[in-house]
Amino acid sequence: MFLFIPQLLIVLSLAGIILIVLRRTPELRFPMPVLVRDFENFSIKWIKIGSEKLWHFVLEVKELSKKTQPLSYLPKHFPKLHLPKPSLKMPSFKSAPPGTAEFFIKQGEKFLDQGEHAEAEQNFIRAIKQDAHNEQAFAYLGKLYMAQNKNREAAETFRFLVKHHPEKGHYHASLGQAYHNHKQYDKAITAHERAIELEPNNFRRYIDLGLTLEARKHLEEAILNYRKAVDLDDQNAMTAIILSEALVKKGDREEAEILLEKVLMLEPTNSHAREKLMQLKY
Repeated sequence: MFLFIPQLLIVLSLAGIILIVLRRTPELRFPMPVLVRDFENFSIKWIKIGSEKLWHFVLEVKELSKKTQPLSYLPKHFPKLHLPKPSLKMPSFKSAPPGTAEFFIKQGEKFLDQGEHAEAEQNFIRAIKQDAHNEQAFAYLGKLYMAQNKNREAAETFRFLVKHHPEKGHYHASLGQAYHNHKQYDKAITAHERAIELEPNNFRRYIDLGLTLEARKHLEEAILNYRKAVDLDDQNAMTAIILSEALVKKGDREEAEILLEKVLMLEPTNSHAREKLMQLKY
């Protein structure tokens, strides 16, 4: 805004000096027209006003500089802000105290991963002694017995779980599998049917029941359950292959071939389905 003032003052000052010199030089003295005299008065007046404005501007700048401190005068240390610390509840990663059911379960899991089944079994039993209704310990123990083909012990374990957790379908299914392995097919069928009631949309439950019915020589009923499993999961190659094998036993080779071809469309590298299809065609 004030950048033009110095240039204006210089121009007006030079004009005033020239006029004064002209008036005081005898050789150049001549009657000055009114317009020139007016311009002289105008120049002197505005030089005076401009000088006053410039002087006031300089004074204002000096006064402002006294009130404003440069960055070097900033304090080196600012006062600390005391903000409230958020209270975060971090999960506890403490190991289970020795001698507790949780401790023995962890030990059993470790031995189970290492393939030391006898040590794993003992630790799960110790956990049950500490907590006679510990569901996790019984579940581990039942699976361990199933893996060891201790079907009688497995059935006893899953009977306990079914009694205390009747709403869980997978315990009924495991009990049915234990009965099936022990060739107690009627009890297995009852357990599998209860598992289906609790989990009607689980295709594995129908496969389990179908296999037990087939072992009981109820092929037609088994095929109905296999079809239900395929309907629930038509992208599963295993269910389609099981159904195709049952259809071959029944004599429906053509439908079995169609199922196997669908499996190969979904899984072109499925060697089991390809082998079964080749056997049917050739």
